[in-house]
Amino acid sequence: MKETHEFLIPDYYEHFACKMGGCRTACCEGWPISFSLEDYYRLMGEECSAQLRRKLDMGLHIKLSPTPDAYAEIAPRYDGSCPMRMEDGRCALHAELGEQALSYTCRLYPRGVRTENGYECSCANSCEAVLELLFSRDEPIEFIRQELTFDLPKVEKPAVFFETLGREQEIRLWLIRHMQNQMLPIPLRMMAMGHALTALDEALSARDESEVDRLLRGQRRIKPLQATELTPGHLDFGLRIAGEMIKLLDEHSHSVRSYGEDALAYFDHSFDRYAKARDHFERVLPKWDIWFEHMMVNHMFFARFPFQDRPVSLPDEFIALCAVYSLLRFLGIGHMRDKTDACAFVDVAAAAFRLVDHTAFDRYAARMMKKLGCDDFARIHDLISL
Repeated sequence: MKETHEFLIPDYYEHFACKMGGCRTACCEGWPISFSLEDYYRLMGEECSAQLRRKLDMGLHIKLSPTPDAYAEIAPRYDGSCPMRMEDGRCALHAELGEQALSYTCRLYPRGVRTENGYECSCANSCEAVLELLFSRDEPIEFIRQELTFDLPKVEKPAVFFETLGREQEIRLWLIRHMQNQMLPIPLRMMAMGHALTALDEALSARDESEVDRLLRGQRRIKPLQATELTPGHLDFGLRIAGEMIKLLDEHSHSVRSYGEDALAYFDHSFDRYAKARDHFERVLPKWDIWFEHMMVNHMFFARFPFQDRPVSLPDEFIALCAVYSLLRFLGIGHMRDKTDACAFVDVAAAAFRLVDHTAFDRYAARMMKKLGCDDFARIHDLISL
């Protein structure tokens, strides 16, 4: 049943519009589409054409271990495409039966509705239309409250408890403001956020409400940072981390792995090649830093950073966020080395976020980074400064 509530949303939300069949890469490409028990039986009861029924008979299967929330799925074909996708790019289910025939995931995507600690809604970076909308603006993303109506998902009890002293949303927006501090280059913004998060973690662990309040009000001075001059040694370390990240992609994303392997092969530990590609990237995308700010802010809000429902400490969530940033930067610079069309960067960034949003890649990457010694602020700063 649909419900209306006041939601906290990013200000771009009301301007989002699906490209329908106009996407270069469909949001469903390469990923199975889950159906709840309710959605499955509603779809099975629909009257449809013989052609669509054949597609459903071949493509829709009950899962090996079905649950009420994930009872059946449409698996991608051998080439990664969804069997429901028509030649013009549209979904056959939506075109013939309307929105009500879709799974809850497809009805909502790329919107993400959160109700666990206050009503929130935003859009995922894994949708190319969302990234194109973000890249069309220069001003920072603002967060506003607006009434929205949804068929809300069931609220699941969180698996992990985080002490927030009842200020989760305020904390998350405070961290986002660090990311939006355009007085600093992005690596220094992220490091300032990391230091702030460490101080916050200590205050929350001690349940020190006055110290949390001082932090959120900006009354405690965070350690100042200095920019790093990059050297071939930094590059060797960064490429080693990137190579290990790419190894994590074996079973998760063929497209992102291909982007990564291509970039690694081109750079071949050559500082000159990397510097040339980086300079080209920043020249053909002169607003790259604004774009990265928007992507990271939108991702942080969408994922509820740093209070994602998984057994990871707040400092480790910061490392995971740095893994996302460094992967985006590495793939973007490598892929754009011989390109000038911004759409090429949109495509590789959306592919990276499809991986991050659909898997625990950032968590695995953070664990890998720590094993390789990238677990202190100095080494993290070196990595994200590349």
